[in-house]
Amino acid sequence: MVTGKPRLASIATPTRTYTLTDAVAAQRQLTSRDMQLLSLLAAHHVLTSPQIAALLFASENVARKRLAKLTTRGVLARFRHCPGPGSIPWRYTLGPLGAMIVAADRDRRTIPTPSKTQERMLRISRSQNLDHLLGINEFFSRLGLHARNNDECVLREWWNEPKTAEYCAGIVRPDSYGEWEENGVALEFFLEFDNGTEKIDDVTAKLERYRELARAGMNVPILFVFAHPRRHTHFHRQLAADAHLSAGLSVASATAIDITEHGPAGPVWHPATHSVPRRLTDLAQQPAARRTAA
Repeated sequence: MVTGKPRLASIATPTRTYTLTDAVAAQRQLTSRDMQLLSLLAAHHVLTSPQIAALLFASENVARKRLAKLTTRGVLARFRHCPGPGSIPWRYTLGPLGAMIVAADRDRRTIPTPSKTQERMLRISRSQNLDHLLGINEFFSRLGLHARNNDECVLREWWNEPKTAEYCAGIVRPDSYGEWEENGVALEFFLEFDNGTEKIDDVTAKLERYRELARAGMNVPILFVFAHPRRHTHFHRQLAADAHLSAGLSVASATAIDITEHGPAGPVWHPATHSVPRRLTDLAQQPAARRTAA
């Protein structure tokens, strides 16, 4: 029996040496949508082809063709793991030219070399945190797709963990921060994505740090997404058994399965103190779901 981390089935990164002149020439061929994609990858590190299609393209087929072209040009890089070609979608990161373009566009003093970009992509592809990161990005890509398909919905903010931790002054480190608006109802939230690598006791212990954040003046809903339904059940049992865990906070949770089936904006959210699932914007009506200071 073979154990351990799955080996890379395929990896696609250009091998030639690129210069800033190449980056300038490549940028002239990019569309505004391409630039949006580079910005997303710079912030969130890795996205699958279906996630990119959900966020930016009319269909997965159109997305795959454009992504393949950008990879060939050196703007993007991609990888996927065994078993078998085509068994899972490509994971895309910034390629050497893409990384140069982003750095220049943001007036960074240091422009990454192709070798540094290659090293970064390899670290991401082998990271034990990869599934967790893709789970977070899957949530937001589905939320973004819902907004694209519904004129009354807007995904206003989607922050990565470092930016969110800075926003929280290091008191707590949510996986992400988001701002959602639907039919004129706005909601700020922190996201915690659970893929089963921590004990449930450690997951619920995070709520004390959120309570400290609330005492500092920032009290917005905390959304927990569980990759495994059994973990979701255990989480709610703990909250029901100890009311202090969620006291003074707006806490709601959902399973990744329900989000896939009904969408993250739909009635999939189980508040800590209610048995009936609610829509995402319903959480904005909770008394504790309010930021009292910036």
